[in-house]
Amino acid sequence: MRYVVKGVFICCAVALVFVFAAWLFLSSALFSSVRATFVESLISKKLGQDVRIEDEVRLGLGRQLQISAAGLVLPGAPEADAKLAAIDKLEFEVSARDLWNNKLSLSDLSISGFHLNLITDKDGVGNWHSVSQPNAAASQTAKPPMLPVAGILSDRTVDLTDITIFYQNELNGIELNLQLPELLFKRDDQTNTASAAGEGSLNGERFELSGTFPAEDPFRITAVFEQVSILAEEVPQEAGLEVRTTIEIVELGQLLDILKLDRVLEGSGRIGATFHTANGTSRIDDLAVLAELDGGQSLSLNGQIGELGNPEDVSLTTRIRLYPENAEPAPAASRYDLKLVAVDMVMDSVPGQVPQRQMVIKTNGFTLDTSGEGPPPIKFSELSRTPEGALRVGSINLRIGNPADPFVILNGSVDDALRLQGISAEGLMDIPASSLISPELLGPDDQLGRFSGNFHLNGGINQLSLTNLDGQTSETEVWNLEVHGKVKNVLKFEDLDLAIDVDVPSGADLLEALSLERVETGPARFEIGLVSQGTDWNANAAVEVADSALQIVADLDDATSAPVLRGTIESELIKVDQIRTIIQAVAQLRKLGGSEADEEDADQEDSATGPLRDVTLEPIGRSILLSGMDMDVDIDLRHIVGARGISSLQSDLTLNEEELKAGPLKFEYGGAHFDVSGQMDLSNDAHLLTLTGKAGGWQLDDILHNLNFKKGASGTIYADFSVTGGTDSPKHFANTMNGSATVSMRDGSIETQLLDLAGLGVLPWVFTKEKQKVAPIVCLRAPINISNGNFSTKQTTLETDHVQVVVFGDVNVAGKSLDLNLQPRKIGEPLSKSPWPVTLRGPLSKPNVKVKDGPKRLKRSDGADIMPAKRKLCVPDILQLQ
Repeated sequence: MRYVVKGVFICCAVALVFVFAAWLFLSSALFSSVRATFVESLISKKLGQDVRIEDEVRLGLGRQLQISAAGLVLPGAPEADAKLAAIDKLEFEVSARDLWNNKLSLSDLSISGFHLNLITDKDGVGNWHSVSQPNAAASQTAKPPMLPVAGILSDRTVDLTDITIFYQNELNGIELNLQLPELLFKRDDQTNTASAAGEGSLNGERFELSGTFPAEDPFRITAVFEQVSILAEEVPQEAGLEVRTTIEIVELGQLLDILKLDRVLEGSGRIGATFHTANGTSRIDDLAVLAELDGGQSLSLNGQIGELGNPEDVSLTTRIRLYPENAEPAPAASRYDLKLVAVDMVMDSVPGQVPQRQMVIKTNGFTLDTSGEGPPPIKFSELSRTPEGALRVGSINLRIGNPADPFVILNGSVDDALRLQGISAEGLMDIPASSLISPELLGPDDQLGRFSGNFHLNGGINQLSLTNLDGQTSETEVWNLEVHGKVKNVLKFEDLDLAIDVDVPSGADLLEALSLERVETGPARFEIGLVSQGTDWNANAAVEVADSALQIVADLDDATSAPVLRGTIESELIKVDQIRTIIQAVAQLRKLGGSEADEEDADQEDSATGPLRDVTLEPIGRSILLSGMDMDVDIDLRHIVGARGISSLQSDLTLNEEELKAGPLKFEYGGAHFDVSGQMDLSNDAHLLTLTGKAGGWQLDDILHNLNFKKGASGTIYADFSVTGGTDSPKHFANTMNGSATVSMRDGSIETQLLDLAGLGVLPWVFTKEKQKVAPIVCLRAPINISNGNFSTKQTTLETDHVQVVVFGDVNVAGKSLDLNLQPRKIGEPLSKSPWPVTLRGPLSKPNVKVKDGPKRLKRSDGADIMPAKRKLCVPDILQLQ
């Protein structure tokens, strides 16, 4: 019995020792480090990440091993200062048998105070890289493990409280502060579905989070803010992961608040995309972005981004509208009313193929459409958020024009992209110089060279400044064009200082390079300076052609309610011969747009094939007339030198909101003179131009000679006229002309060969008794009525020394046809029968001439049949009868 008692006592003592030892191990501070090391090893082994326990660890014995740890820390990368994660308190139970079998199945998991920090410093060093990189590298070739929740959790619920996830990237300025007071995970054994639910805030914006995770079916996660909702749904795939995401935005302002950006936009939007990852590559399909602002602006983006990180696998269509389609600004005739309406961009890039792109810039005055092979029209990168809450674009590249050969390239940055402020860009321009004169001249053999240069843009949407503008032609000897200067506000064309210098060594060579007929103008030079400061404008120009020169000075103060442009056009020397060549050269330059006969067809062809279409802008000169600005310009040409002497010319040009007046313009030279006045009515939309005046003493042979007409004709011409017509073009003026004119000539003659060319050689006896080389013309008087471009006459009279020819009929300028009747009679015998009357009918270029039997004898209705004793020249004799 004594031995039994002794044995029992020994067993109890041993049990007490074990119990005391277990108590010391589980609860005593003496073994706290041992317990901490045990739990650190347990968790680190499962997470593959070093874990430190800075507080205490308690273990409880029972059917399950109860573990409670406080002050858990996951350190960041060695080069990072911030901790990766910290847990205030972690409690769970684990089976001792599973531990013995090297398994970890947690139950009754409770986490309180979970803090995750994902931080990248300004050097690009992040704190989330695993400190066990060798282990991580070794595991890359292994089979991907199951999700931690599926492999670790064995209970039906997991309770997480006081969760904080903080993301900060000092490189791009993005900060995300996620706060979840409580997140509850549940698992339904019957449906084998896990679910999550919680409420919290992201950067101060409240939201509700929910999710379902079936074991076999796709998962679904939703996050609902007050005005933004996010839905992510898994799409079943045999391999890889595909998630369709939809973001509905009732108010864009809250999205900006979530991203901690300035709330400068108000509107709604929607974002949809499908993210797919498989075999180590990721892509985004079915991308659709739509944003509609309260001000009517909108942005749409559709397409796909192939392999992420591969810029050669992107297909996107972008449309930016600054006005709603049903509220676009009215078509602009003046450049002051020009507004940007929309920008469309298409980029289609497939790996291994040449990328295709298109860019359409639409304004209310024109549309610029460029497409072809080449890089995308716009590229941007280095997006970041500034400390002030602005969205910054650190690098942007904009290419305008032909994709393969853009005429403008901008490289720069935007400090505040949402407000379009803080723009800074270096610009390069390189275009065929011929396009500065006329788009029709573009071609592979461009003798005008290229115009290239650079400039700098800085500012914002309210004031965009252009500085360091330097442009010059190259690769040509035909001409030289230089442009230098700056513009403080490009958008409003304010506060500028521009200098333009054009040097043409030979006007004939320039015309030839333009595929026009040579005109020997000699050298020409143009120097133009344009300066403005506030509302004060000043312009000066010097024009030199051979020995002739003009100086033009203009000033404008636009601060008054009725601004007046005051200027002078002066010249110390202008040679008449050089005026002729200048006029001939200008006539050649007018052919650049195609002949007038083909203008309509050319316009249609250009609109179909050219980059510019839907052009409504008026020509610059006409636009100035419609600007509402008054004008007062003095013209003083002091010395006009020619073979017949020296003359001068003075005139005045005035413009107000109702009319434009020019003249009287008086000029005398070599016995000839003219006196012309012009007036344009600006008070209505027709803008009709009225010309009135008279001229006399001009020699017909000189006129024909200056027109390079070799057949001879002579006579002294006089005219007076008053006509009104439209001002869209000279052709439009001729086709819409109304009014009257009288042209007369005396002491003239005409070569009979010229009569033959006109088809009148069949009546040689009308002009001369015998067939002679030159036929005399005593006088000519042609009173003409003009109606909508149709010239009609009833009393045009031509007289030789013995015959009077009366002409009646009309000439249709618009239709380019004529219908004239010529009735010759012996002077003083108007009632006699016309022997051979002639009709001219058909096209102006080649009318049909027909001689027919004359009409019967004429008779005055009042019975008059006696010629006066002193008849008047070039008045139909039948009207002079008494």
